[in-house]
Order: sequence, then C-alpha cells, then structure tokens
Amino acid sequence: MNRILVANNGIQYQIKNELGSGSFGTVYQVIDLSLNKNYACKIISKALLQKYNAEKMIRQEIQIQQMITHKNIVKVVNSFEDNNNIYIISEFCSRGTLKQPILPYQEKEIFNITHSLLNALDCLHSNNIIHRDLKLENIFINEEGIYKLGDFGWAAYTDQIEPVICGTTEYMPPEVVLKQKHDSKVDSWSLGVLIYILVHTNYPFRAQSQSELISQIITNEIIVNKLIDEDLQILILALLTKDSSQRPTIQQLFMSKWIKKQMKFYNIFNKYENQQLKNKILSKNLAIKIIDVNGSVKNCLADSQKSSLTQSTSTQISSSNYPCSPSLSKTNIDQIFSFKDEDNIVSVPQPKFG
Repeated sequence: MNRILVANNGIQYQIKNELGSGSFGTVYQVIDLSLNKNYACKIISKALLQKYNAEKMIRQEIQIQQMITHKNIVKVVNSFEDNNNIYIISEFCSRGTLKQPILPYQEKEIFNITHSLLNALDCLHSNNIIHRDLKLENIFINEEGIYKLGDFGWAAYTDQIEPVICGTTEYMPPEVVLKQKHDSKVDSWSLGVLIYILVHTNYPFRAQSQSELISQIITNEIIVNKLIDEDLQILILALLTKDSSQRPTIQQLFMSKWIKKQMKFYNIFNKYENQQLKNKILSKNLAIKIIDVNGSVKNCLADSQKSSLTQSTSTQISSSNYPCSPSLSKTNIDQIFSFKDEDNIVSVPQPKFG
C-alpha cells in the first residue's frame, strides 16, 4: 500500500500496513517521510461519527492524548482531517498489545504491567481525567518493552461524567452497567479485572449473554487463586469491590502492601511514601476483604478509623454474615495498607526485569 496522507502542516505519511480496526475506523502503521519514523494512524470515518453522534468523543480523545505526556501513555503527535475522515497520528508500539494469556503471568511481570498502569492512571486522575476503557487490548507495548495505556475513546473529564454505559462490558464495574453515577474508581475496577486475567488467564465474570454477564457483575463475588501471594489476592479483591465508595483509589493503591513490597524489592521510588500523604490516605474509609478458606469473599466492610479492628495473621478466617461480627477476628487495615517508617524509599533507579 503506497497511499500518502498529507497533514495540515505539510508532513507526509505513507501507509505501510493495517494494524487493526475499531468501531469507527481502522488503524495503520505509517511512516513520516521527512523523519523516516514509524507511527500509528487511526483513520476515523466522519460518516460513522455522525451516524452515532460520536464526533465530540473523538475530538476529546485527540485533545486529551495531545495534552498528556507520560512514559506510560500513548502520545498523539498530530491530527488532521479531510471531508471524509479524521486522522490521528500517535507513537508506534511495535510489539502490539497485551493478549489474553494462555498461562498465568509471572508475578514480576504482573507487577511491571500493574505499576506501569498505576503510573498512567495516576497521571490521568491527577489531571481530572478518567480513562473508562482499561483492558488488555488498550495496553500497548513499544520496542523497549514499555507498557503504555492507549485508546482514549471513552476518556472523559471528571466534571463531565454522565451516568451512561461506557467501555467494554467484561471490564465494567456495577455502577456503570447499572447506568449510575460513577467516578475515577471505574478505572480501579477495570485494573482489578485486568490483573485477575493475568493471574487466572480468564475473566472474573463470564456468561453466554450480555444480560447474564451484567447480572454476574452486579451480584456475583469472585474467587481468587489462593496459591498466589496473599497480598496480591487482597489487592485484587479490594479492586473488585462492588461498592465503589469502598473501592480504593489509584493513589491508595501505591500504599497497598503488595505494591509497596514490589516497589521496594525493585528499588523504585514511591512518591506517595511520605507522612503527609500517609495521614491523608489513612483518614479515608477502605473496604477490607475477608476471604474464606476456599478463596471466596465472605465479608466486605471496614472503616480505617475504627480502633476496634484487630490485626489477624491471615485473611483466611471462618465466614459470618455481613456486617462483620465484633466477636470474630478481623483483618486490620494494615493487612491491606501497611504504613511503617522504615519502609521509606529514598532512591529512584528504574527496576530491572528479567
């Protein structure tokens, strides 16, 4: 294919081959003829945008990705249009996207992916932006093996959120499938689904129909593999908390025991590891998942400020009816979010994987 696209600024892009297709158009690998550099070009049909009243969504996608510059976010470098199409030029990720695994990922790579997404989402949320379509297919990998969050078609500013169904159903939290008001914690839930897939090689909720899938998302609790790191089990369960008010934010995840432990092991600086933010995070209510011996969720409510909570050496305790009974051993907030002065990390080298 030798078709040449000419941008408004005169840059010429030669189309090389097709990379994939979506709801409104097709993505191609292109080469900037002046720089001899590869990019990805999403060609979006204006006719389809008009048919589905989606032009505003696409233009906001361009605006957000051009505005945000981050190592773990796919960068839009140019955009232009003609009478028929809108063209979005973004950095080219030669290693494609994440695929549903056949075998579970190793813990170090689960952390590498999770940490990359935490950094990307933290950047977005700090700029009052929600992605709303976090999934395997939207995690791109460049030639250096860096994971990057892309496809901002459902992204929105927090002050412009409307209670609509958005994203991909398998990754949607209850508040979205119910068309309820939602916030940045939809990204926390979707991250939980993604980590679950990396650990278990399948989705936490599976069904033969859309209505059955939605019913499962609303009502079913998940079961995690009890053979994996207990702190990782708790992290997945916390992310997949159905009550969004009890679901951790992305910032709070930086203080989860599993993330802190991995960051310390790979000697990565944790910017939220300081007393001021510790106190701020500690003042928030957080859900505590209590796990039965079979790995299923039995209870899911706790208050980080309740002094009556006592620390347990294990999250595997006998089941009881909701709410938690005072006579039972409880999982202290430190089981999920551990704050210790000696955990401070002062160096900032990049981790070395493999």
